[in-house]
Amino acid sequence: MKSRVHAAAGVLALSLITLFFTSSVLVEIFGDDHAVSVVKTSIALALLVLVPSMAIAGASGRSLSSGRRRAPLIRRKQRRTAAAAAVGLLVLVPCAVTLQSLAADRDFGTQFSLIQTVELIGGAVNITLLGLNARDGRLLSAASRRRRKQPVSADAPS
Repeated sequence: MKSRVHAAAGVLALSLITLFFTSSVLVEIFGDDHAVSVVKTSIALALLVLVPSMAIAGASGRSLSSGRRRAPLIRRKQRRTAAAAAVGLLVLVPCAVTLQSLAADRDFGTQFSLIQTVELIGGAVNITLLGLNARDGRLLSAASRRRRKQPVSADAPS
């Protein structure tokens, strides 16, 4: 059950960040000021789902790895999770809130563009980090399934 919660929270976080990134790029290319404002407001509100999903994914991942923290794959996932959390809390959340405020004021000048650029770079970093974690999580769960399905040898002591 814990692994399913972890996977669901991780997939939700990765999906939301990818959606935020894609919608920001598309609205900048094809949208008008009103559309940009709507997207930025939607992203700011969706942070209420993203932040808890990241926290749940991190906490459940930590719980799942207890006792196996020395495995190189798990250590890499833990480092990437910490980096993604730092980028999210120190870069993406402040950028999203600031961009929403600027968009609500219809201030789409240089400051908006610079913050949007920082947000897109941070989003690309997090998509990469969380995507690598998803890949490694699938490898870990496949290995775990293989270990559980190994038959007990007939000459093994009981």
